[in-house]
Amino acid sequence: MLVLNHMMLLIESGILCLLWGTNGLVFDAEKGESMANTNGKLDKFIMKRLNQRLVFSIILRGGSVSRQQIAAQSRMSQMSVGRIIEELEKLGIVAEENGGEPEAGPGRRAKRLRISSSAFLCVGVEMHRDGVNVGIINLHGRVLRQIQHQKDLSACPPGDAIALIGTLVGRILAENADLPVEPFVGIACPGLIEDGVIRFSSQLKWKNVEILPALQKQTGIRNIFIENEVKARAVAEDLFGAGRDYERSIVLSIGSGVGSAAVFRHELYRGKLNMAGEIGHICVSPGGNMCECGRRGCLQTYIADWAILREARTVREDITMQGLLEANANGELWVINLMNRVLEYVSIAISILANTYAPDVIILCGRLTEEYGMLRDLILKNYKREISDYVLSSFDLKASDFDSDGTLVGAGTLAAYRLLDEIL
Repeated sequence: MLVLNHMMLLIESGILCLLWGTNGLVFDAEKGESMANTNGKLDKFIMKRLNQRLVFSIILRGGSVSRQQIAAQSRMSQMSVGRIIEELEKLGIVAEENGGEPEAGPGRRAKRLRISSSAFLCVGVEMHRDGVNVGIINLHGRVLRQIQHQKDLSACPPGDAIALIGTLVGRILAENADLPVEPFVGIACPGLIEDGVIRFSSQLKWKNVEILPALQKQTGIRNIFIENEVKARAVAEDLFGAGRDYERSIVLSIGSGVGSAAVFRHELYRGKLNMAGEIGHICVSPGGNMCECGRRGCLQTYIADWAILREARTVREDITMQGLLEANANGELWVINLMNRVLEYVSIAISILANTYAPDVIILCGRLTEEYGMLRDLILKNYKREISDYVLSSFDLKASDFDSDGTLVGAGTLAAYRLLDEIL
């Protein structure tokens, strides 16, 4: 069966469409069907690889599926599916589970398949204003080993930060001998990332920093990739988190910065120059608070952690975020007024995303909502303030299923995609 939906995008982007969706290009060799009715034929080797990736994506997204379910979703014959499964098992990518659920009708229990827990182990790196996290990630969305290092990256030269990342990556590789001989490393960084270059990061105070050549030279690792942190997080949410059951999901991250990322039909939407989702620098109050980017009134100057504390400390110099939330719960009037304004701007941010993208779900993440459950609950309770009724009924608002490691998982998963591209 040949399915032409998004055919050209599949051919151009290779892995992403097949990893993030079951609609794509399918060729059933058992039935002898070809692409003669399109612009020429693709040779069978390419079709074999595409079908392997399709089967892989179905197992990855399903978590635990039978051969019959794969055949139904892929629209291939069970014989074709069986042959592909055998090839993936030989590569150590897919493994059978013990037990299983019976298929329709009487008979033996179907053997169910899942991605091997040891397949595609990769290194994820999360950069943020206050330090670096490095972890070993598998394609079940789990962090197997993690190193955290606290350092104010915005206060040190880029070269020092890059050297620190290289040291931490080298350390975690030395401690984990079961990684591929040539490891793959994914880096998630705040800011505008284009063609592997950090074009601008207000959090790190960096401009036009080429991080990859220096890291490759220091570590001797060729396969290092970098992505915007919120886009990396959106990948993790779509595959393993709160977005996995939705076709159109938006991630809203609130921490030391504010950002968003969109996933449509399990494909990351980047926009021109990879700029899609830079909601933190939308002006919501002309002439308002000064932002790190040099402009006034940016959204992040009202809801980022440093912005909230900057305002609170004009009243109480030593107050912490936890102290602020406790004071709000205790009914201190000045804190209630401050938090009401924060919640108003969060509601505006959600309204912008809901009206612009029309998603099925908006997922809250970032340090503020992950470390401070009281604030997360306040947002979930009060987010409707600035959103019209007809828009409110069109989407769900959810907190992330991850704790603080979702971005790290996303970074490692992006590296795993590149590794898969080398194998299949």
